[in-house]
Amino acid sequence: LQQSSRDHCQKKKSSFDEAAKDQPTTEPLATIMATTRMNSAWSGKRSSVYVRGKGWRTAPKPTPKRPLAPRPKLAEEPSVSYLASFDCGSFAIPHPQKQEKGGEDAHFYHGKQGWLAMGVCDGVSGWASEGVDPATYARELSEHGELAARNPAIFGEEPWSILDYAHSRAESLGSSTFTITNLISEEEGKSGGSGKKAVARLKWANVGDSGVKVFRYGSVVSASAVQEHYFNCPRQLGNPKKVRECDTPDAAEEDEVALRRGDVVVLATDGVFDNVFDKEISELVNKHKKRSAGEIAEAIARRASTNSRNRKYESPFAKEAYALEKKEGGGGAVLTLGGGGLSLNGIFSDLGLVKEENPYIGGKLDDITCVVAVVK
Repeated sequence: LQQSSRDHCQKKKSSFDEAAKDQPTTEPLATIMATTRMNSAWSGKRSSVYVRGKGWRTAPKPTPKRPLAPRPKLAEEPSVSYLASFDCGSFAIPHPQKQEKGGEDAHFYHGKQGWLAMGVCDGVSGWASEGVDPATYARELSEHGELAARNPAIFGEEPWSILDYAHSRAESLGSSTFTITNLISEEEGKSGGSGKKAVARLKWANVGDSGVKVFRYGSVVSASAVQEHYFNCPRQLGNPKKVRECDTPDAAEEDEVALRRGDVVVLATDGVFDNVFDKEISELVNKHKKRSAGEIAEAIARRASTNSRNRKYESPFAKEAYALEKKEGGGGAVLTLGGGGLSLNGIFSDLGLVKEENPYIGGKLDDITCVVAVVK
């Protein structure tokens, strides 16, 4: 029995020696022995775990990993559901005598989630008398403006950067007004305004008599200023290499305002604002508030077109022209007294004998372009 036990131990030792010869010589012998022990356990059962003081034991079955719970958002991370979105649409009606070429206005709008850029241009029609198509330069401005608007990572949130880039790239002969607006959604309450109601910001840069107005609950809460050298002669961008007297982007008026959900932003050329009063636009906005932005823009543009052809309508343009004439000393009638300082029409009106008439009564025929954005 002792001899048999010695033979058994000798065989086991021989098996370890043979296994050691088969392994690369670079590994330590202890590692080779441990590997052999894993493959040929004394008990004949497969072992893979060495427990100190207790030897090799069969490895327990691994416990399945529990799925990780989703990481909660940090408090400072705005949730997309709280960010405003923008519905945008446009509508344009060319001047009756310029329908074949599509008028002399141009516009664009481009946006993505939480951000929207819009622009309108109005080519100065006076260039037509010199054989230059006023639409060409306006369309160039619009095309380059849209290209810049599609790259917010380069031009940022400032509309002036878009306006400046477009001006630097437009090379045709001509001049045009130009208004750019950027609508930027942000976490509710950050825009300022009243408490937590502000959900976005509107920024604009404007050169000329096109412009932007914000309508809220039937009133205009913010509007760009009309820029003119004198009445009916707006500031206008042009290529300074080809136009000796023109304005540059430095003349642009810039401003911004906080927006709330439900606000309606109306960006338009003077063909709209010269023919439709703010009260009329507000009524149209309220009437079509459940419709799309494009339908609101169409309603405003069609009202402007209707008013522009009405010879008995005292348009905003006619009212301003007459007010300016009265301020400068004209009375509005053909027959005047005192070298034009007094008029029979004005005297009789002051006495209450006759209603003073506006000699400029009627709408103003023009290209009409309207772009509308609704804050959702």
